[in-house]
Amino acid sequence: MSDERPQLSAAEAARFHHLEVLKYTGRAGCEQVDPWDPKTDAFMNGASDVEPDYRVSADDIPSIQDAVNMAVVDAIAGRKAGRIYIAIAPGTYTETVVVPRILAGGAPVAITLYGTGATRDDTVISAAIDQGMTGADFAATFGLNTERYAPEIAAIYRANAALARLTTDNACVLRVENDGFQARNLAVVNAYNCDRADANSKCEDGKGGPKNAAGQFAKGWHQAVAAMIHNADRVHFENVRFSSFQDTLYFKGRVPGMTVRSFYRHCLVEGDIDFIFGRSTAYFDACEIRSLGSRVDHTYVVAPATNLRTRYGIVFDDCDFTHDGSAAALGGTFSLGRQWFHMVRATPYGIPNIDGYKVRLAETSEFGHPPEGTISLDVLEAVGKCVILNSRIGEHINKAAPWDDWSGGRRNSDGEFVPGEWNTRYRPAQYSSADFHRYLGEWLHTQGLRYAPPEPPEPWLAEFNNC
Repeated sequence: MSDERPQLSAAEAARFHHLEVLKYTGRAGCEQVDPWDPKTDAFMNGASDVEPDYRVSADDIPSIQDAVNMAVVDAIAGRKAGRIYIAIAPGTYTETVVVPRILAGGAPVAITLYGTGATRDDTVISAAIDQGMTGADFAATFGLNTERYAPEIAAIYRANAALARLTTDNACVLRVENDGFQARNLAVVNAYNCDRADANSKCEDGKGGPKNAAGQFAKGWHQAVAAMIHNADRVHFENVRFSSFQDTLYFKGRVPGMTVRSFYRHCLVEGDIDFIFGRSTAYFDACEIRSLGSRVDHTYVVAPATNLRTRYGIVFDDCDFTHDGSAAALGGTFSLGRQWFHMVRATPYGIPNIDGYKVRLAETSEFGHPPEGTISLDVLEAVGKCVILNSRIGEHINKAAPWDDWSGGRRNSDGEFVPGEWNTRYRPAQYSSADFHRYLGEWLHTQGLRYAPPEPPEPWLAEFNNC
């Protein structure tokens, strides 16, 4: 059961200043110092204007993806150098957008998207795309005429279209692979709720039922990402709304154990299940984080899967944790989060209820031959780190017990923890590096693994000066 609410000292909290958090990149355990202060960007902080390289509107380039494609083609051909700015007129753009990594003459080329409306909600990128969509459906909806795109973009659309079923990694409205990418003054919305009913959904047990005007059921289930920061470093969002339900905002490193960084200021992120999640370093400054209780009775804000050796995971500073006013939210039992046990199949944690159950270290995480399973080093080390500083946490969050175990039970309507039956994907919440060694010390020894416990222990889940 996870009922703790660890607090940092002032000295410990000082380590989580944005300049400190954002200065590390590279391989976990031997990260390089690469100072980055996104707050000094004059255009992003509103201190200066720019002349756009491309304009998206009904009278100019009709779609955002077409404008990004032109930027890629022109940069690689040497017709554009430096940062490329794309201005987007007010309106709703029903499309998916891929912003690929660009190298011109061996140097990366960064792209900035920005809405020209008075507010971020004047310019909206919106699509209904989810983890349950088939590749054929994706191709029919988003993948037509991909031959007009640069190879860096077309390859992603074609790979999605070839899938029998999209994964979470493919089910995003905005996919950013562009180092140095920026977005300002716009909204990214995944319009999926429950467009497809199946056995894994909560659409009346997959049987369908009443639909709304958009052809969606009342209860959704599939992962549906608004924006995915995939293999991109120094990514900056300013005054952007990210909206979906499950898995709204997703960030990941180039390879397991690689740190890339993203920064969010004056943004709104809303969702219900694990809606801010991923492996790498992400810093939220003066943002609103809104939990939606309209379709579920329990929500989790964050699901970090930070590598054991990565210095920093998800950090919130001066943020407002709010809710949608739903009956579920007003119950006050929602969670701040749980540490994502990424791709686990067999766990070394807890007391098993399977006779003869054993887990050993291997190349992959599997439970294909019970009662013996394997866990990979990548999965084992995806421990998850999150710190919340100087923020306002609403009454929807369970004040006494804001953190939950992974696959280990849930809170009832009174906020009391109801333990679940042990399962092969279970892991208790780990508030510090000391918990990792306390739970697994003997097992780690049997697998020949040696980790030097930090002294003092490193905080993994913690708060400072919140109200």
